[in-house]
Amino acid sequence: MSTLSSRRRTALAHTMSPGRLLAPERHVVPFVGRRAEHASLVVWCTSPEPVGVRLVTGPGGVGKTRLARELAQHMARAGWTCLNVPDGAEPRALAAVPDGAPALLLVDDADARGPALAALLAHAARGRNGALRIVLVARDAGPWFDRLAATDLAVRELLEAGRAREDLPAAVLPGQVDARVVAAFVEPYADALGLPAPQVSVASVPGGARMLDLQAAALCAVLRAQARGPRDTLPVDVSDALDELLEHERWTWYRSAEEAGLLGEAGVLPEAVDGLVAAATLTGVRTADAAGRLVGRVAAVLPGVRPGAEHDVGRWLLDLDPHRALPPRLVDPHLLAELTDVPALLGAGLAGAGTPVVRRAALRTAAMVVDRLDGRSGDLDAALDLLGAAVAALPEDADTLRTVTGLLPRPSLTLGELRAEITLRTLAATGRDDVARRAEALADAGVALGDVGRAADAEPFEREAVGLLRGPAEADPHRFRPRLAAVLAHLGATCAAQGRPADALPCLEEAGCLLRLVAADHPDAVAFDLAAAETAAAATRAELGQPLVALGPSREAVALWRAVARRSPERCAAPLASSLSDVARRLLELGRGAEALAPAEEALGLRRRLAAADPDEHLPGLGDALEVLGNVLTAQGRTEEVLEHLVDAVAIRRRTAQENPGCYLADLVRSLQALGTRLSDAGRWEEGRELQQEAVEVLRRLAAEDPRRYVPELAEALSALGVTHSRLHRSQDALDAEHEATRTWRGLADADPHRYRARLAQSLSNLGALLAVLRLGDEAVELVREAVALLRELLAENAAKYRPRLAEALRTLALALHDQQRFDEARRVRAEALELGGLVAA
Repeated sequence: MSTLSSRRRTALAHTMSPGRLLAPERHVVPFVGRRAEHASLVVWCTSPEPVGVRLVTGPGGVGKTRLARELAQHMARAGWTCLNVPDGAEPRALAAVPDGAPALLLVDDADARGPALAALLAHAARGRNGALRIVLVARDAGPWFDRLAATDLAVRELLEAGRAREDLPAAVLPGQVDARVVAAFVEPYADALGLPAPQVSVASVPGGARMLDLQAAALCAVLRAQARGPRDTLPVDVSDALDELLEHERWTWYRSAEEAGLLGEAGVLPEAVDGLVAAATLTGVRTADAAGRLVGRVAAVLPGVRPGAEHDVGRWLLDLDPHRALPPRLVDPHLLAELTDVPALLGAGLAGAGTPVVRRAALRTAAMVVDRLDGRSGDLDAALDLLGAAVAALPEDADTLRTVTGLLPRPSLTLGELRAEITLRTLAATGRDDVARRAEALADAGVALGDVGRAADAEPFEREAVGLLRGPAEADPHRFRPRLAAVLAHLGATCAAQGRPADALPCLEEAGCLLRLVAADHPDAVAFDLAAAETAAAATRAELGQPLVALGPSREAVALWRAVARRSPERCAAPLASSLSDVARRLLELGRGAEALAPAEEALGLRRRLAAADPDEHLPGLGDALEVLGNVLTAQGRTEEVLEHLVDAVAIRRRTAQENPGCYLADLVRSLQALGTRLSDAGRWEEGRELQQEAVEVLRRLAAEDPRRYVPELAEALSALGVTHSRLHRSQDALDAEHEATRTWRGLADADPHRYRARLAQSLSNLGALLAVLRLGDEAVELVREAVALLRELLAENAAKYRPRLAEALRTLALALHDQQRFDEARRVRAEALELGGLVAA
């Protein structure tokens, strides 16, 4: 055994893994770029605040960890105690810092940490002798970050102050080409490998590649020069560098196994090497015994491991340590390919493994999926399958499950159902003794179910969470009042999603009141939550038929978002866009279409940018903004632009509804209806009718499942379809559709006249017009008179909006009276219609 271990050490010395040179802690290449970010972090460290947290975010390979380590080196030279905090070392981190000494703690992969990180931050928030700075490095500020911020107000204030304004950009040196960076890295890598430095010619997009790709390109140039011998100039393509470097790594694996005396019949056959490295990458085993057991488990599905050699092969894998030694962007394609080619490999690697191993595997696969959600990778489906299998293997441990969901983005078209499944498992694994944890699990389950359109399932969980939190919020408002407000806000959204705005508004108003109480002493800590609550409350007032009442709060919400966005622009871009769209909707409802154009256009601009960067999260919002602007342009008669926007909206809605029908099918219906109506208005009647008919068919299914929410939309769709049938001279179809719509609106208006009488008036007027055209004057006059009476009442409330509708109804009434030869009455009614039309023109 000792001889083999010696041979293994010799093999690794002779077979250097080139990918390990990319590790940030090695500092092989100089620190290039990020000077502004580095200077900002240094200023933050030396600021007078006793405790501070800073979040550094960005996709894999942009240089987050290197930036954090350069900061640590700088502060160490200034006399600070600087510590890297590995996963699991959080409870001991502060104790390792000398009392009174200024200290900097680096927490890499903070998004994959468990509850120990929350405990560390809570301890730090209480203060200490000497300045303390904590740098959190993560892909983004996702649900994991919001969960940390929910622990108490002191931690929330630290995190809100330290939230990243934006991700680190991919471009390392804006305005400079990648070739200059690659050329600067060639010599350090050549020195590290003891090789001559070649001249390189770099093919790349100027200033666009990630730092890791540039380093890989330089390293590949050195390795290529070694293999091919001296050349005048060596061509390098940055876009292919990681793939090329991975092939070098694979050669290293075979070579190291051979030099350790393990390749072949003595230990492992060559065809099993790739799979073994993939298993080690997935599980991240950290002890010799665990590595040996891993080899034993996967040997059943990877024939080629000699019986009895499992321990030696495991030690070889442990020395390679691909999970930690190689950057994920380099080795994850290999991991994904091997797990896909050998479907049983994942199950064998995790069968019987301990919780830490399974947790690491789930987090690794989750990160692979998140990295592929931008739509630029063709292997997303394979990664999703692996994530599903890894999640299925997770133990029923609440902390483990909660950590995995913290890494999954929200909202997400792709991952919404999986998130809901995991939160329900988390709830089942959470005991009832800890009220705070139980309430958190209930709230998480409710939010996740709401995200996939299961509002009715979400409501009981959220109501139970509210009940659990009321007592603690009264006894300890500093800790629990923001949590209660958050759950109330979600409960309000859940009620609204079920077509119950009257139930939603009290929840949202109470949430706003609680948050304003908190904001009196901690304004920055709850600014985002308060803006969200105000936005939701304003939208709910509009749903209750109070657009004028809702307009002011909608504009106030926009102002709140703009204020919060000054500190965190990327975080606030999507809710700001939603609030701007809401303002545009309110103005349209009030007949002020010209004022609606600016907010609708700004919202669409924000949504386009967000959806281009992250379609998984922001595509539904882009569909919404397109539809709103299309409706605004309709009021201005800009037909071609309207159709262009609504066609795009329908295409997006079809995609989102296919991904998540429970949440987005209703959005598709509204876009189908809007485009169908506009096509009909433009004279493209048959195209419009097909879309409107599709909308009606889908709404019938939805209304059968949830009549409170969808019956009003069905009635509106029927009215629109009736108008198009009439234009196509399909009189009986038109009458059938409008009769059904009128009956429906009448029932709704009887129950809630304030909200539905305007819609009933429009439907009565439409039906009267159809009957008048068919010379059914008696019935037409009766219906249109009723519509006119309703519109006269509404005119007193909003003249600008209802004057044109009353004029139209009066013209219809005049036509019906004329057909009955009631000429004097018809003349008086027509004169009133003309007078109203003149006022509109004026």
